Amino acid sequence: MNLREKIEAYQPYNEQEERDRQQMLYLLDHEKDLLLRKNTSAHFSASAWVVSHDREHVLLCWHNIYRSWSWLGGHADGEEDLLSAAVREVREESGLVHVVPVV
Repeated sequence: MNLREKIEAYQPYNEQEERDRQQMLYLLDHEKDLLLRKNTSAHFSASAWVVSHDREHVLLCWHNIYRSWSWLGGHADGEEDLLSAAVREVREESGLVHVVPVV
């Protein structure tokens, strides 16, 4: 399933998520390079909550720009599979090797 199909299939939790979903679909139809950070109007990124196997601990990182703790993630950098991009970002930012998505 490509990115558009995944967004179309997504069942929004509330009205704001539905508006966001519609905006993403609109941008896919009207913008170029949405998977690249060179698009300064809008672009997709991927992030993840990293939890321990027993789900008792969460891994956060210190964000130097915003001076706050945050989940891990970053730019898609051309990757349409945003889950793969999120796993890549977790590996890059944390040094973890064994990253298993919970979907």
